[in-house]
Amino acid sequence: MRQAVRYLSVFFSALFAVSAMAHPHVWVDSQYRVNVDQATIETLEATWGLDLFTSTSLIVEYDVDGDGELTGQEKLDMIEVLKSFDQYGFFIKMKQDGADIVPNEVQVLDVRVRDQMLWIRLGIALPTPVNLETSTLSFAFGDDELYFAMEPLEEGLVRLSGTLSETCTPIEREAEETSVALWVDLTCKP
Repeated sequence: MRQAVRYLSVFFSALFAVSAMAHPHVWVDSQYRVNVDQATIETLEATWGLDLFTSTSLIVEYDVDGDGELTGQEKLDMIEVLKSFDQYGFFIKMKQDGADIVPNEVQVLDVRVRDQMLWIRLGIALPTPVNLETSTLSFAFGDDELYFAMEPLEEGLVRLSGTLSETCTPIEREAEETSVALWVDLTCKP
């Protein structure tokens, strides 16, 4: 396991050896998934899709049996390595009514290969429940440390599901931070 963590550290260090003024070295398609069966939410999920170059490099290293999938111990090893992103807060940016909030916990729920790309599913526990009828919850992803380009999926940064998804409104707005592509503000008005 330590070898896997060292490999990922060396891999990402090599990617970032070029000057910070250069273009990003890892591209991540990202999205928050919010289930709004009720106005108050306590948890949500996020999805990352790593770029083809990064995905291929990691799949070659961790797909020990070469079947193009991560199963069993391969999957467990990859999840363990991905936990190292906890030190960067998994690049999660959130605000409640304009004030920064930090998730109480982020877990790597799953990792899989789809269309030769590595897809990661994260579970996010909010520090306190947020009532979207009385508060605005704002979402973004941004890398202030490693020079990842965290870009929203084509279908949008926030995907809603659940019985209240028709009454909730995600509104995109431009980001002021250089590391953030955009923000989405979410409210649910009765």
